[in-house]
Amino acid sequence: MHRRWWRAGALGICLAIAPAGADELRTSFEAGVRVGLAFPVGDIAQDSALVDSIAWSVPLQIDAGARIGPAFVGGYFSYAFGKAGNKLDNLSSKSASDVRVGFEVLWHFAPGATVDPWAGLGIGYEWLNFSAPVGTSTVSVSVRGFEFVNAQAGLDFTLGSLFRIGPYLTASLGQYATGSGDITGTTGGTVSGTSDIQNKRLHSWISVGLRVALVL
Repeated sequence: MHRRWWRAGALGICLAIAPAGADELRTSFEAGVRVGLAFPVGDIAQDSALVDSIAWSVPLQIDAGARIGPAFVGGYFSYAFGKAGNKLDNLSSKSASDVRVGFEVLWHFAPGATVDPWAGLGIGYEWLNFSAPVGTSTVSVSVRGFEFVNAQAGLDFTLGSLFRIGPYLTASLGQYATGSGDITGTTGGTVSGTSDIQNKRLHSWISVGLRVALVL
């Protein structure tokens, strides 16, 4: 049954791009770099709003994969520097970060034009991390879970034959499922623990920024 669905999906993709003609389905390597601002929506768990833990973040993302005709198929890795939310205001030297990794497909509507709009979908995994000194110890907390889907859209402006640059917008939907924490004392000893998050809730990241891509 799974093989039939896979074959049906592959056939659908082939039929969608077939009208372009075999001579237009040139395969190229593509790599992109993004920088932007991301804002949280939703909750980590019941009565625990995500924005209370991380107010906003600055994601730096790398995309790499193959451009097959009008379609980009590849993976992404994102590391975001975050501003800790008001729940951590009473702590000094606090830090927050968000890591995302996954797979994405982007469809370019006018790949040969000077202005090329595109849209896509992705799926992946996410880690949200916090660290702060508490008394004489350092407390580190991480929550993680699947990013069920992220929807993307943007514009590429052609710079010569190799480079593309333009704005992008991304909205994700995910859920943190597992949490872990470490307490490290001044002597170097560490106490660790991991558990499932109870009363899980959905969350989203809305990100807007600039993307630069190289197509070889």
